[in-house]
Amino acid sequence: MIRPAAALARTLSLRDVKWRETFRPQRSDPDLRPVPLGFAALVVIGACLLMLPAAHAPGRTLAWIDAFFVAVSAVCVTGLSPVNPAEVFSGFGQAVLLALVQLGGLGIVTASLALVMLGGERLSLAHEGAVAATIGRLQRARPAELFRFSCLVVALVETAGAATLYWRLDALNPGADPLALLWQAVFHAVSAFCNAGFSIFPEGLVRWRGDLWLLGIVDVLVIAGGIGLLSLMNLRYFYFWRRDPRRRGQLTLQTEISAAATVVLLLLAAATTLVFEWDRTLAGEDAAHKAAWSLFHAVSLRTAGFNVVDVGAMHPATLLLGLGFMFVGGSPGSMAGGIKTVTAAVLAATAWAALTRRENVELFRRRIDARTSGIALMLTLLAGATVAAGLLALMFTEFHSDSAHTPAHWLGLAFEAVSAFGTTGLSAGVTPLLTPAGKMVVMALMFAGRVGPLMLAVYLARPVKKWHVRYPEEQVALG
Repeated sequence: MIRPAAALARTLSLRDVKWRETFRPQRSDPDLRPVPLGFAALVVIGACLLMLPAAHAPGRTLAWIDAFFVAVSAVCVTGLSPVNPAEVFSGFGQAVLLALVQLGGLGIVTASLALVMLGGERLSLAHEGAVAATIGRLQRARPAELFRFSCLVVALVETAGAATLYWRLDALNPGADPLALLWQAVFHAVSAFCNAGFSIFPEGLVRWRGDLWLLGIVDVLVIAGGIGLLSLMNLRYFYFWRRDPRRRGQLTLQTEISAAATVVLLLLAAATTLVFEWDRTLAGEDAAHKAAWSLFHAVSLRTAGFNVVDVGAMHPATLLLGLGFMFVGGSPGSMAGGIKTVTAAVLAATAWAALTRRENVELFRRRIDARTSGIALMLTLLAGATVAAGLLALMFTEFHSDSAHTPAHWLGLAFEAVSAFGTTGLSAGVTPLLTPAGKMVVMALMFAGRVGPLMLAVYLARPVKKWHVRYPEEQVALG
């Protein structure tokens, strides 16, 4: 009787019985490491190429820290730069910069799909969850079709944008070199659609601010790049001219939220800029140019980074409100950064449901599940904590630096931190004055702002088995 008892004890011992496996969620996770590693490798290659003598303009040199800063900014499609690309880089250097912007602009959307398809694998449920978390859900879209459509949309939009810009530039400069105009059109079309904000003009797009057509073309390109490939894919299957609703198709909730949030944010940003800058940076201009420049600034706050007025001379209220617009950024699955418009909309709907004491969170006559609301809250809190940590680091590294003594003072550093994390690229004149340590902080914010939110969204979208342990519920006091 002793042996069977001992055997039974050994069988039931905690060491042999894998009781933890019973309560541990089982997952089949897509390998996400190639994405940040790929971005990091692209940064290193880009920095090395930018350090080549052929990439520099005659009589110009570039420090390694600045080369890595520009490479990170280009790959993360931010637009911040401690040097003037038009003055420091040669034609080859600008071509390298454009290639980094283009590769970074395609981003995780096409990279994740390409890694799966090039590996010859079929998408598992976990991979489908990863793709859905990045670009959203479409019932009629297959991964291979989505990948081809994404590349096709990028090529068509950038080609159309470059052709339109060239047409306008040729009309304004009849005696200019056609190749020079073509290069200007191509560079700024790619930079605008990828929401990068880089320019090959020493003064940036201030050169174009007198022509409302050129600014309008850039506006359209930036909005198209920030609305999300998901929405463009959805519109591909939405035939709005058909009267029969069954044949017309249906817009997904994400497309509706992205479009509505984009319109609301643009109008709010343009209106506040117009009000606060009417007698400041917009002074002396007619009403049409004031409205156009305000709209352009509102579009740039959606992580584009272009400017037609001196951002450092703007009213503090404009800069403060701009922090919020840059923090939200663009839509999911787009070239833009930030926490994304859908995240902000879900948070607002959750707050409204709590305020009105409704049981369900609803948007456009659709119900949002509690897990999505929780993820939106967590993404926002982590993003806010990252920006706060970056700002604290900048205040420490730049305390005795000229970057802390700009006209915007501490607000300029806050604007820089949010602009870096949101991959916006606007600056209140702080970037060229940063110390080496400050540049490292801004680089970390740009990389985290580009890769972090999307990687976290994919991580949380993994299929998770429910735990078998359920604790009792208890109410707590809030407020």
